[in-house]
Amino acid sequence: MLFREYSQAEWWMDPKFHRPFVPIVLSILGLVAWLLFILVYALWWSNSFSLFQNIIVTIVSLLVTGLLLGLIWVVWGFKFAKDTE
Repeated sequence: MLFREYSQAEWWMDPKFHRPFVPIVLSILGLVAWLLFILVYALWWSNSFSLFQNIIVTIVSLLVTGLLLGLIWVVWGFKFAKDTE
């Protein structure tokens, strides 16, 4: 059924049109948390490490953040796929 076939009162109740509000908010919060971590790390903790170690910490923290955000989106995607069947 296409979007235009719904009346204005019933389209939002169909699970096919659920918006990814929670994953978007969690993605924004994850990005802000990662940026705050990098800022705190750069200001206080990075003095005792070499440049190479600082780059590795930045890359690993970015990978962990990306994996967590990817997991959030995968869980939402599976829930969305289950709702559309």
